This record gives sequence, structure tokens and C-alpha cells, in this order.
Amino acid sequence: MMKNLIQKKNLIEKIFLFSWPYGILFALVLYLITQNTNYVLSFLLGLASSLLMNSLNYRVMKSIYEKRPEVIQSRHIFMFIIKFLFFALIMYIAYSDPEEWNIYYTFIGLLTFRLISIPVTLIFANKESD
Repeated sequence: MMKNLIQKKNLIEKIFLFSWPYGILFALVLYLITQNTNYVLSFLLGLASSLLMNSLNYRVMKSIYEKRPEVIQSRHIFMFIIKFLFFALIMYIAYSDPEEWNIYYTFIGLLTFRLISIPVTLIFANKESD
């Protein structure tokens, strides 16, 4: 059980590690293609928001698991609701001012952590289970 938890912890940390270079590279390519800084800033807003909330979720859940594992389910639901509300706020900000923000690139930025988690999990989960 503990070995499995350590593997999951290492996997989440690797997802964070790969999210930054992907985000920077995507933003650079987006700028080179569109020459529009609003698109890049919209993507970076979504990326930073996603990494911020997932980092907060990771730290809170890790702390709860170590100190009070009996309340982990209720806290997980609470953190999910907080993440949902925060992401809704970010999308509302992008939607409310379409001249400054692009809602589509903001949404892509918000999905970055999830998009990175799929290949990282597929690659490293098999390597660590050996």
C-alpha cells in the first residue's frame, strides 16, 4: 500500500515537472503562429490557474493523508468543489472581456494538467511497476 502511494506521489510530481516546459513551449509556438499576445496570455492564465489549483489540491490531500486519513473523502469532495468554482471564475473572467482574453485558449490552459497527465501516467506508471 505504501509503495503504491509513493509511486502515485512521484507520478503527480512528474506531471508538474512536465507541465511547465509543455506550457512554455505551447505559448511560444502559439505566439509564433498567431503573433497575438492576448492568446498567449489567455493560455498562460489557464495554465497558471490549473497548476495553482492542482498544486494546492496535491499539498492539501498529502497533508490530510499523513495527519487525518479518516477525513480524506470529505476533504477531497470539498477541494473538488473549490477547484470547480475557481475554474468557473477564471472562465468567467476570460468570457467577460473578450477583447483582452480568449476563452478557448484559457480553456486549453486549464486542461493542460489533465492533458499532460495522460502520457506521463502511461509512460511512467509502467516503468515504475517493473
